[in-house]
Amino acid sequence: LPAILCVVSAFAGAAYSQSRRPSSISTDDFTEIQRLLYTNHTGYDFAMRDHGDLWTGTFLPDAVLDNGQTHLVGEKDIREYSLAPLKDNPDRKFRHWTTTFHVSPHPEGAILSAFYLTIADTGPNRNKGIGGTGRDESLDVKTKAGWRIKQPVVYGAGGVATRAEA
Repeated sequence: LPAILCVVSAFAGAAYSQSRRPSSISTDDFTEIQRLLYTNHTGYDFAMRDHGDLWTGTFLPDAVLDNGQTHLVGEKDIREYSLAPLKDNPDRKFRHWTTTFHVSPHPEGAILSAFYLTIADTGPNRNKGIGGTGRDESLDVKTKAGWRIKQPVVYGAGGVATRAEA
């Protein structure tokens, strides 16, 4: 009897362990998650067009956004964050270039990691310059409406120094 209990316990433990492992990410899910971040960045860059609707729509309503300088909770705070720079500079031009995507399974959905580089207008002539660089990492959750960002974290790596022409 003790030997049988050990075998049953071992199988039960293995079954429980496997049920707790995240599933794999399908190609379709990878593509949808990648598209989610593209939509997120486009929504932020063009928040003035729709009052931040596209940007805000990529998040769960109770999402928590951390970027090292801010800690935002919920749709209202996240929307205001995308619109704040436009209050002082309504003609602001800001663009993300996003690359090197990695998606891994997570018990709640998936973890997305991608690198970014931003271009922004600067100075009195509104010349474009390389702004911040870094990495986005987010916990993304699949909902009935598609994948949504639950908890994004932005790891800024600073600006890029440029050389003047000789």
